[in-house]
Amino acid sequence: MAPRPRGGRLHVVLLAGGSGTRFWPASRRERPKQFLALDGSEPLLLRTWRRARRLAPAGRIWVVAPRHLADGVRALLPSLRAENLVVEPSPRDTAPAIALASAVVERREPGAVVAILPTDHVIRDVERFAAAVEVAAEAARGGRLVCLGIRPDRPATGFGYLRCAARPRSGAAVAVERFVEKPDRARARRFLRSGEYLWNGGMFVWRAARFLAELRERAPAVARPVERHLDGIGGAWTRATKLSVDYAVMEKASDVVVVPLDAGWDDVGSWAAAARLREESGGAPDPRHVLIDSPGTVVFGEGRTVAVVGVPGVVVVESEGGILVVGRERSEDVREVVKRLDAR
Repeated sequence: MAPRPRGGRLHVVLLAGGSGTRFWPASRRERPKQFLALDGSEPLLLRTWRRARRLAPAGRIWVVAPRHLADGVRALLPSLRAENLVVEPSPRDTAPAIALASAVVERREPGAVVAILPTDHVIRDVERFAAAVEVAAEAARGGRLVCLGIRPDRPATGFGYLRCAARPRSGAAVAVERFVEKPDRARARRFLRSGEYLWNGGMFVWRAARFLAELRERAPAVARPVERHLDGIGGAWTRATKLSVDYAVMEKASDVVVVPLDAGWDDVGSWAAAARLREESGGAPDPRHVLIDSPGTVVFGEGRTVAVVGVPGVVVVESEGGILVVGRERSEDVREVVKRLDAR
């Protein structure tokens, strides 16, 4: 048997929650983004599972998901062990979900290191991704809370940023000075020029016990109900405060570091991003659809034939849940459609 790495073996926790609002009408509460094959090949959740298998064997890969998505996860990931599906009784944001999964892993294997990975992102270079996680895991074994930060390539206003204590370089962990909320365009340009900022990719690596200790200190209103829930106390879960992991722990904790990730990351946060991903995949257009004199238009269909004539630069989504036609530059506004439909 191979010797156990210092500080514990690496486990991978996949976050499979989501509200399904940004990708209406194809996504919905019962089928959020990670269940969609946005590049035309396979669902993002399955792609993330394959990526996780590069980091750890199936026995050390976990999925945490709310109860209403559990059956969908089981169907999509037949190799996931039944006992490695951690079910949230109800969605309560990322801090309770991550706390629940971290506590389950720690009880299974005390001293374990966990990598927390969203399941709705695209990472094109899996080898570079795995190398960054290895660096992060070694830093976590030394007791640090580690973020994976994305090197920005544009002044994006839709991401949070991490300000680094020194200019970040690949293959090394650098201290995080502070977390920065989504900036306006002018500040984002300054961040990009400085070279001292990374995007907060929502991916973390830490010793489960270290994270849980920080959570008990920084956010006991999350930690205590989660632990009581695991101990079988009825109704404890609903008393866990709804908080993101950034607000609950990462923005307050000491010894937080970041490892840069240069691996072709994309959060695929809108239909425009999905259209770009579909174009990059280089696959043949769906023969069911007809596009005439409509450059830059992409169709996502689930059954019916769609024809577009003389309409450039739009995304068309055909689904049993509805039909969406949106300009690529306005695809971030799809959430407003969902709000208006809910209001009805």
